Amino acid sequence: MSEFSEDAHAFLTIAQTEFQTVIRTKRFLVFGTIFVLLALIGAYYGNTDLTHSISPTSGAPNPTTQPINYIISVAFSYSQIILTILALALSYDALTRERSERTLVQLLVRPIKRSTILFGKFAACLAAAGGLFVATTLILSIGLSLIIRKVPSSSDIDYLLLSIGVMLLYLMSYIAIGLLISSLTRTSLDSLLGAVFVWILLLIFTYAGIALGLNAINLGATANIPYTTFPGYAKMLLWINPGSHNVAIQSLAGDFSKFTSGLSYAANVILLVVSIIIPFLLARFFFKRSEAI
Repeated sequence: MSEFSEDAHAFLTIAQTEFQTVIRTKRFLVFGTIFVLLALIGAYYGNTDLTHSISPTSGAPNPTTQPINYIISVAFSYSQIILTILALALSYDALTRERSERTLVQLLVRPIKRSTILFGKFAACLAAAGGLFVATTLILSIGLSLIIRKVPSSSDIDYLLLSIGVMLLYLMSYIAIGLLISSLTRTSLDSLLGAVFVWILLLIFTYAGIALGLNAINLGATANIPYTTFPGYAKMLLWINPGSHNVAIQSLAGDFSKFTSGLSYAANVILLVVSIIIPFLLARFFFKRSEAI
């Protein structure tokens, strides 16, 4: 068997084992259930909006011409925060759990690269959280088509698939952050505390960036925040959080001209990808240099 075949087999084995482990955890059941419930609640209120005269909003689907995408966008807005918590909950102790159970030593004494272990765990977490998200979104969209008796146009289906892709990138950024935390900590408790700290810190960066930006341009709290006029230091604080680059709802609308967080659509997607690559590479770097126990 070639080295590539051995690595591929090891990757699939690790990914499969990790996937079976995480979907049986209480955290997956709890946060996964909350996610589905919030998505259903969002879909309910989104469907209720269709009976009222809702004015189209820039960067969001038009409820009159894109009813299904509009309802899905409301479901996204209700459930996307819990989705990030789910991603972190599945990945924050992916490595420290192996250390505490002393199964990491058994993995490393075999001819398995540490990067293969990391990629396998990343894929497993994505399959669990991403699979739940994709399945929920597709079932919702099909169910809504039957309920409101309207078949989405081909372009709306394309926008829906694009938005799913963006949300998966958003999920991957938090999974990568979780793996980075796990590569830096020694116990599951340390990993949990680190995950909570990082999640709160990202929110603080976002709100601090908005507050400093509004203060710099002498503007009070407003629904339409002019991010493009913010000074550079305020923008940088805002952009640290991957959530600032989540353009899934914008994708549902097919509105690629709107600036989100002061950036173009393409720039936000690129920074989402960067938000995956940097934490993952750092996790790989620290994991390679860590001890097995």
